[in-house]
Amino acid sequence: MITMCLKIKYTQEAMKTIFSTGDNRKAAISALAKQAGGKLISFYGMQGQYYHMMIIVEMPSMANWMAMFIKGTSGGAIAEYKSIQLLDPEIIEESSTILKDLDYSPPGA
Repeated sequence: MITMCLKIKYTQEAMKTIFSTGDNRKAAISALAKQAGGKLISFYGMQGQYYHMMIIVEMPSMANWMAMFIKGTSGGAIAEYKSIQLLDPEIIEESSTILKDLDYSPPGA
């Protein structure tokens, strides 16, 4: 299971449409996440930020995330985005254990 955060900046036209119609983007994104095999964890609009919206989803794999991501961002309403994989503290702890057993020398060392 992976957890992903997506920050979205809508086009001006998309923002006008959302505010003039009251379009429920949370419902649309929740349905898209479910279709892709995942689950919407949180959905926020952002005020005073460069991005307009932030979503957090759990997905069974990166392939499921990519399918949702491509479908959701390819319709022309998104001007810019930032996709961030979120790491559970247990992953960091497990990584530190694995790291102790790795042997590597950087170039020139």
